[in-house]
Amino acid sequence: MALPAVCAKTAEHPETPVASRQFCRQQFLSADGATSLEAGSHYWRGTNAVLHAGMRLLAKLSGARTVLHIQDYEVDAMLGLGLAGKGKGGKVAQLATAFERSGLHNVDNVSTISRSMMNKAIEKGVAAESVIFFPNWSEIARFQHVADADVDALRNQLGLPDNKKIILYSGNIGEKQGLENVIEAAERLRDEPLIFAIVGQGGGKARLEKMAQQRGLRNMQFFPLQSYDALPALLKMGDCHLVVQKRGAADAVLPSKLTNILAVGGNAVITAEAHTELGQLCETFPGIAVCVEPESVEALVAGIRQALLLPKYNTVAREYAERTLDKENVLRQFINDIRG
Repeated sequence: MALPAVCAKTAEHPETPVASRQFCRQQFLSADGATSLEAGSHYWRGTNAVLHAGMRLLAKLSGARTVLHIQDYEVDAMLGLGLAGKGKGGKVAQLATAFERSGLHNVDNVSTISRSMMNKAIEKGVAAESVIFFPNWSEIARFQHVADADVDALRNQLGLPDNKKIILYSGNIGEKQGLENVIEAAERLRDEPLIFAIVGQGGGKARLEKMAQQRGLRNMQFFPLQSYDALPALLKMGDCHLVVQKRGAADAVLPSKLTNILAVGGNAVITAEAHTELGQLCETFPGIAVCVEPESVEALVAGIRQALLLPKYNTVAREYAERTLDKENVLRQFINDIRG
């Protein structure tokens, strides 16, 4: 969801790698709240209409500038996936669109995480000079020189065999991802020395676990969300990373998980159409990932096979992350843009 905001100086977690959850080099206030970066500048993090109204009131009383950060265009994703009941003309869609419009047009700046999402904000009526590029970052240093011993320890902790390659999905398990196709892919690859490791939580997890159980997929295992400290070892453990989304969601939602996969030098299979942000990324930087057609089991299986033939360490991905996704560089530029 778009996050109404004004700048912050304190916070609950200094290491969170997602742009919407951390603004400065310090931390964010927990859940929803505000503090100041400097005189006349505040950041408020919130996710509903009441908090958005509170942010605007706070800014008016204090004379602060306001920034709305968009991590996902959830309204567009909802409409694209057909989750709004009667579609764009229905009451749910109209209410959601009106709320989004109010948020976009009642702040000083709108920030978001990709060039295509910046263009979308402009298409929605935001002045081009008010739109700021604030991409998801990765703490590159955390993913450099990850010890093999740490990877082996995590692998043993999870009970994953040493003689099989790991096809890893780590993240939210919801409707946007289309993980049903991963179940199908695992079934087609069940006789190969592979383990599909699904790590995370979400509303769709129980259904996927049931599907895997009904099909007797011994090559698929589900795990809870792992600790933040375990993330570098978890990502390095994957021989192939799955970044999957349904058709219609790919251009509206840019997966934040991809930044850390690139930073660790992982080989990713991305389901995205050629014209989307992810599709353009793969075309512009050949070798950064394997891009396949969304919602196609055949394409997903072929992409997995292709990724497994690549060298374990993806230098194209790692070098891209070092150049463009380094946390300090991203934050420094964003602060400069906010200050004007």
